[in-house]
Amino acid sequence: MRKAETKHRHAVRLERLQRFLTWAAERHPDFVPKKNHQEQWFSTYLGHQPPEIGRAARLFWLGLEAPAVETVLATPEPTTLLGRLLNRDVNAFSCTVDLFGVQVMFDCGSVQTLLEADLALRIPDSDSAAAFDRHVSDAVEGLARDRLRVLERPFAAMSDEQKARSLERLPERLSRLDDFAARAVDTLNEVLHDLRYVVELRHGEVALDMQRRIPGGQGHVLGADEVAAIKREDRQALQAKFEMMIEEAGDFDLQLLGEKRLTEVFMMEPKKLRRTIRFAREDHREKMAFAVLLENNPRFVHYHKLYAARRITRTWTALLGPTNSGKTHQAIEAMTAVKHAIYLSPLRLMALENQERIESMGVPCSLVTGEEEIIREGATHYCCTVEEFARFRHESWDVVVIDEVQMMADSQRGWAWVDALVSAYTEDLIMTGPELIQPSLKTLCDLCEDELVVKRTKRLSPVDVARRSTTLKQLDPGSMLVAFSRKTVLELKALLEMTGKTVSVVYGALSPEVRREQARRFREGEADIMVATDAVGMGLNMPAHTLCFYTDEKFDGIQSRQLKVQEVKQIGGRAGRFGHHDSGVITALDAQTLQSIKRLFHSADLPVDLSQFQVRPSIEHLQAIAELMNEPSLLRAWLTFNRNINYGAEFISVLPDELAEWIKLIDDPAIDLPLRWIFACTPIRGGLDSPASHHAQQWLKKVAQDKEVPLPRLLIDADLASLESSLHVIETYLHLARTLPAHFPALEKAEEHRSLLNGAITRELSRQRKPRSSDRRKLSGGSRQCQKCGRAMPVAGKQFRLCQSCFNERR
Repeated sequence: MRKAETKHRHAVRLERLQRFLTWAAERHPDFVPKKNHQEQWFSTYLGHQPPEIGRAARLFWLGLEAPAVETVLATPEPTTLLGRLLNRDVNAFSCTVDLFGVQVMFDCGSVQTLLEADLALRIPDSDSAAAFDRHVSDAVEGLARDRLRVLERPFAAMSDEQKARSLERLPERLSRLDDFAARAVDTLNEVLHDLRYVVELRHGEVALDMQRRIPGGQGHVLGADEVAAIKREDRQALQAKFEMMIEEAGDFDLQLLGEKRLTEVFMMEPKKLRRTIRFAREDHREKMAFAVLLENNPRFVHYHKLYAARRITRTWTALLGPTNSGKTHQAIEAMTAVKHAIYLSPLRLMALENQERIESMGVPCSLVTGEEEIIREGATHYCCTVEEFARFRHESWDVVVIDEVQMMADSQRGWAWVDALVSAYTEDLIMTGPELIQPSLKTLCDLCEDELVVKRTKRLSPVDVARRSTTLKQLDPGSMLVAFSRKTVLELKALLEMTGKTVSVVYGALSPEVRREQARRFREGEADIMVATDAVGMGLNMPAHTLCFYTDEKFDGIQSRQLKVQEVKQIGGRAGRFGHHDSGVITALDAQTLQSIKRLFHSADLPVDLSQFQVRPSIEHLQAIAELMNEPSLLRAWLTFNRNINYGAEFISVLPDELAEWIKLIDDPAIDLPLRWIFACTPIRGGLDSPASHHAQQWLKKVAQDKEVPLPRLLIDADLASLESSLHVIETYLHLARTLPAHFPALEKAEEHRSLLNGAITRELSRQRKPRSSDRRKLSGGSRQCQKCGRAMPVAGKQFRLCQSCFNERR
């Protein structure tokens, strides 16, 4: 806006304010003007008493003279602009204006738009409502001409038809449109010029026809020479980018991308374009190389057809039913009735328990796990963890038993169950698990062209959910309390010991030997109560009459979530062990948790119907890829395998996230690939930041240098967490000693250290912690609710204001 015009409007604003103040003082002797007035001063008096002062302020602001204000206030015409404005009408009004010789109807927006300074101060003073309407049309015309002044000169050289076409495409709304003139310029450019064009790009067989358009926002009406120059510069830029893409592709045929994808890639930013072409080139090279590998190496085709087991028709006997229904007992009896059999377990402790059970039946049986071997001379029966079955799959067996077969759906270890089910060379394959896994077993059995026989088992002793919750003090001897973290288990142990009870504990960080000793103390009555994590849900045989849930939630590594139906049934089913109790009871420490557990326990299982089964490559697969692709990285070789493996739609190669992170830490191309594979397959307990992880990384470097690895120094005088970490280190050493005995020679000494650490941990767990005042408050205090969600706070968390779930959400 020009300086003179600004000065003029300021004078008009003040003159109209003065007229209003004079009128208000004469009309209302008690009227007191405001000391400070805003730029749009009428708004200061809106809501003033009496109401006519606010209405008059708006009329004076719009330029009405005093007599006209009196008339409008006395007899407002509702159909006039002033009448609509005073009645707070928000509907739009329109004006027809002469725009450079063409009549154009503009939508001016709401009637209340008249009060905006840009329009109100353009309206000349009016002595009547009729004069005001005329003046508004003149002001709108002036506003339109001002905003479209940039079009005045081009319009003078345009035909009437071109003018009409341009004005037809202008926005109808004039007011409140800051970019009105810019839109008008863009419209005029589209009418005067052909802004669309095609750029043809050619190189050999590669052809791209790029549809282009001169963008809007040029800020002025373009001339013919400017349009030609813009198109010429754009063609040159596209040609340079096309040549860069051709150079980046090298000998890679860009036509393989397809016309649509090639166009998408070409439109990317140069840096992203280069990266995408590079990836496409490498992907193509990988696919071509893999095609040769698939053609020449049968190990890469049809996973389930690789094994000798396809030469026979096997019978899959699925013993499916709830916990404590005798499934494993029937499977073990079938094993002992034949000459050569093997039992596969998800846990080392379960393998040990069943080895002892078989030997108690007079059948010599060897134990093979990652950490230890107990080889009985002349034994033809084995118990081992499922991952160790790879050592035995080439043998012929009378019976193979696979326990907890629902684990085939596990995201981290499911591949081991699939591998055992597919590769076991036996005519009698027995598996145990819950009924929910039947659809997946049927699918996999049909793929192997075997026969599936389902035998459903029923629970041997009844179990039900209690009507009322219990407390720590009320828990009877022989009860089991289940929590879902090591910290909570140890805290509950301390609280229970304050009530005078003896307690044994079980959680994941404990070794099988310690777990077994803790279970023995409970089983033989040395401990009144067992407090455990959900580790008891699989494989621990304990005579608990009552199973008490501490909470109905668990942290799954990502978030706190409610327990699943099968988890509640698996854990709760440990109550009322057959042969020890006639029935079992499931309860909880608060009414809300008990209600949730009851609902879940009585809910139907959702079937696990896998459409794809997890598998993973062998070291032979990865070595073949590394040699063919000249790929030094174990991780990248595995990922290459996953991208290209031709196992059909039924099998999918996986690399669990935890394993991928571990491989990253040891994936040194200077170290032989098979050695890295051995360490990749070594279980690292305690996590990737644990002492076991740090030791294993250092040991790998020593083995790569062909050095012996000494046994780490033993620390016995330490707290429980340090003892557990030391045990994890020793167990890692023992696992590697089984695989690389020449480099890990201290096998016997390591077993002694493991025994000493297990004893120290057992003594530490048997020690009663000195109670604190906060512990007493937890035991004596009544119920307390989370201040956010209102749920009952768990016993161990009563000193906090929020439950664990709400606390995690807030973080």
